[in-house]
Amino acid sequence: MKLSVPHIDKSDIRSINSVLKSGWISTSSKTVNEFEDKISKFCNTKYSIALNSGTSAIHLGLKVLGVDNTTEVIVPSLTFIATVNPILYLGAKPIIFDVDQYHNLKIRDVINFIKNETKFKNNKTINKKTKKVIKVVIVAHMWGRACDFTELKNICKKRNIFILEDAAEALGSYIKIKKYKHCGSMGDIGCLSFNANKIITTGSGGSIVTNNKKFYQRVQYLANQAKNDTFNYIHNECGYNYKMNSISAALGISQLRRLEKKIAQRERIYKRYLFNFKNSKNIKILPYDSKSKINYWMNVISFKKLSFKQTYNLSLSLSKKKIETRRIWRPLNLQLHLKKFQKHNIYNASKLYFNSLCLPSDDNISNTDVDKISNHIKKIHETVVNNKL
Repeated sequence: MKLSVPHIDKSDIRSINSVLKSGWISTSSKTVNEFEDKISKFCNTKYSIALNSGTSAIHLGLKVLGVDNTTEVIVPSLTFIATVNPILYLGAKPIIFDVDQYHNLKIRDVINFIKNETKFKNNKTINKKTKKVIKVVIVAHMWGRACDFTELKNICKKRNIFILEDAAEALGSYIKIKKYKHCGSMGDIGCLSFNANKIITTGSGGSIVTNNKKFYQRVQYLANQAKNDTFNYIHNECGYNYKMNSISAALGISQLRRLEKKIAQRERIYKRYLFNFKNSKNIKILPYDSKSKINYWMNVISFKKLSFKQTYNLSLSLSKKKIETRRIWRPLNLQLHLKKFQKHNIYNASKLYFNSLCLPSDDNISNTDVDKISNHIKKIHETVVNNKL
């Protein structure tokens, strides 16, 4: 039983075949435009730009927000490495923060840091310790769990700090602020991923969503090799080959039609796991903020009494029963190439990494499968706790 695999059906194949037969398979086609329109409509944003990966989306998003080698970016520790690497691409420095009980950025810590450890001068927020300008806060919606950053947004607006939402895992997740707003639509720029393991896939791929016309136009320009004159091949600055191709877009259009069904299937799986472990004192399924509506992309389990090695042994035993699990993302503060950067009161992220696992959350897992997985976990956990494994 797998964590999360792509599901390609006949409608997906028909959609791709239609594009192949048309001959329009490049990044410039009506199919790409159609996918962009559907994504912006789904997320309720004015604009969407389809790109070749979620990493490209974060890179361009940070670039158009003005991140460069004179600036810093606040980022949560518990996130995929692609959230932070684009900061380094641009020569900027990350400031790494802890996460909360939902594995999302610890908003209160960031607010306190901005209030107490920065100064506002010449319309810029400056880190008192490094003397560098803090340009962006990245808010990642982990495992599809929506992060409510409403209070932080108000402070950032006053302090001229942009917010980039890493919603790579959160297509179909919403935060309720008077009414539900889609993850990625509330910051200055939102970034989505359609990688093979995501809730819908384009094979690889991503998207930027925004309500800011200038950001939209700038991203489109840079993602298309910064073309100033397409006939005479004039490029006035360095651009990127980041646009999504038509074949991927066609798959995305087809997949998007089934998104609500996929979310309903994963909600069933989540509730089954929750029911199976409700009476366990030492095993917990990751919950979500009651103010949000989530896509249930990935289920995460944590073990109160298990060490790093014991959690690994439990995962190894499950793999022998053909049950795929994996650790949650390794915290950024533990990554070798990031250890030199500023960190702020990180405690939860490291602890969660040591004793948490991602569980099979694939659309097609039956209730019987979930019960089998849960029973195996309980039995192996007991063996591990009793030092027999």
